[in-house]
Amino acid sequence: MKRVLFILGVFVAVCHAKAQSYNVCNEDGTVLEIPAGENKEITFNAEQRLVKFHNIGNLTHSFATDKVVCIATESPANGTQLTYSTDFDVEFDRNEADVYDEVVETIITDEMDDESEDFLENYSSQPVKVTITFSENSVTCVPSIVNGVTFTTTDKTHLKIDATVGKMRYLVKGGCKNGSLKIYSTKKFQIMLAGLELTNPTGPAINIQSGKTVYFSIGNNTTNSLCDGSTYSAPTIVAGIEEDQKGTLFSEGQLIFSGTGTLNVKSLSGHAICSDDYIRIRSGNINITEAAKDGFHTNDIFRVGRMENSSPKISINASGDGIDCGKGEVLIEAGSLNINSIGEGIKASYNPAEEAKPDPLITPNVTVKGGYLSINTTGEKSSAIKAIGSFTQEGGVIHAEVEGNGSKILNCDKTVTISGGRTTGIAHGSAHIIADTDTTYAGGIKCIGDITIKESSVAIKCTGEGAKAINGDGNVTIESGEVTLLSIAPNHQTSTDSKKSRAITCIDLVQNNGTLLMKAYDKAISATSITLNNGTMHAISSNDTKPVNQEVNQKSGWYLSKGEE
Repeated sequence: MKRVLFILGVFVAVCHAKAQSYNVCNEDGTVLEIPAGENKEITFNAEQRLVKFHNIGNLTHSFATDKVVCIATESPANGTQLTYSTDFDVEFDRNEADVYDEVVETIITDEMDDESEDFLENYSSQPVKVTITFSENSVTCVPSIVNGVTFTTTDKTHLKIDATVGKMRYLVKGGCKNGSLKIYSTKKFQIMLAGLELTNPTGPAINIQSGKTVYFSIGNNTTNSLCDGSTYSAPTIVAGIEEDQKGTLFSEGQLIFSGTGTLNVKSLSGHAICSDDYIRIRSGNINITEAAKDGFHTNDIFRVGRMENSSPKISINASGDGIDCGKGEVLIEAGSLNINSIGEGIKASYNPAEEAKPDPLITPNVTVKGGYLSINTTGEKSSAIKAIGSFTQEGGVIHAEVEGNGSKILNCDKTVTISGGRTTGIAHGSAHIIADTDTTYAGGIKCIGDITIKESSVAIKCTGEGAKAINGDGNVTIESGEVTLLSIAPNHQTSTDSKKSRAITCIDLVQNNGTLLMKAYDKAISATSITLNNGTMHAISSNDTKPVNQEVNQKSGWYLSKGEE
């Protein structure tokens, strides 16, 4: 660094007594306002691209957007004012719950495309309709005789259907506290709930033993409720194999939800809604009021989108995971999801390292393209979103709050790419200690691969000891957008372990544009290299005189650092 020219030094000294602030004026019209009261040293680099103000309170301003042309007490009228703050916080903006972008689905009509089977619109326009009515003492089917379909009743209120024909639509209504519906079918079919209250004290309320697509329609202007029992009877054995009965609503095949009515599901023993294939929600109001295990559990894809005129509303209260996708990916394109879980909020859990023969076609990713996600988890070491693969956000709003020790907002084994939308996360937990050699710390974003943020808003706050707002084993790149990171609790120290509370830990940190605000108890940044190509970077430490562990390679933009003892 080269000390400022003597004539400029005299100008600054004269103005010091009068000015409340300095204005560093750039050739491109941008202006940085800096309080004058405590400045003790001003330096330029040789090209006049970088000016640094150092004050006695360990506060450093660096301005390098363009060639600095003057330092004055008044800003040019056409200047773009750059402001700064050492006092910022993270909180949820509840208004975002009502304003978010969504992706409207495109109905696939090409039968050569497997996805075309997801759309009820492509199903038979003239299905054979059977009306099933439950009461406390009986269940009736009208018509009771259908070619290719057999109806069998056990104990008056437990109905089994065997079907070998297609174009079937079962409209189900009524109420029964000791009944069930089991369906076997070799063809895809539709179930429409039309005001049903069904409880099975000894197993699933609806058990679909068919690997075919089920169009599960929630009748417009109807309220429907399903509940299982706290204990299940022994499963049926077919060809020497026990049938699955994993939750209140179970299906061996795909479950495709639509309709604008309401479905309330309660599970006292298993999952609330479970498919051994995949689940797709196109519309409907689905409330999982209680789940002994997972709210939604699927072996394949879990997808939430929206029809042209209707968007889903989903509420989940689960003792296990909110959404667990065992062998596929989670895709959220639209809708409102409110998840309260003890386990993970959303999880894509397939881990090829645990498989004897890993399937390379399975991608355990989580992708958010639109919608509103409110996630709260309370369990130890639980994450709001857990992806064994990669996490991608292209739009929508995420509000996530985790409370258990060792918990994370986002826990990802591969890469994180946030290129749209808004994400706000608050982690309250501290260290989860099993033994002195097994300690997991709560935090914001934990990623084994690289993290990229652009054209989005990301705000993370960690209140537990030893937490990190972003903890990356790879590189972190801020392309643009607004990023706010706080890790404000003291470091965590035991006899055998020490973890620092930091805003960012990674290999290389590169900021190309945008705003990056960081505040930590320890160093705000711990990285192998730190590069500021443009934009605004604030690094503040409340317990360290040097808020970053490396000299910032500042090529443009402006940088503020503040350290305290």
